[in-house]
Amino acid sequence: PRTLDLDVVLYGDRVVREPGLVIPPPRMLAPAFVLVPPAEIAPEAHVPGHGRVADLVTKIDSSAMMKVS
Repeated sequence: PRTLDLDVVLYGDRVVREPGLVIPPPRMLAPAFVLVPPAEIAPEAHVPGHGRVADLVTKIDSSAMMKVS
């Protein structure tokens, strides 16, 4: 069992590709639960190669948003 599960999805504008660590995660844009929290606290943040978090969250299917709440 894990004591703590921490997912690092953004590290400034950096792209990290190391064995066992990829930031931003390749599937970050798929599940709403990953993109919605950064949109709430840092809407101007950029996902390298994809754009502003605020713009990306608007593209999430509204039915996926309902599952997050």
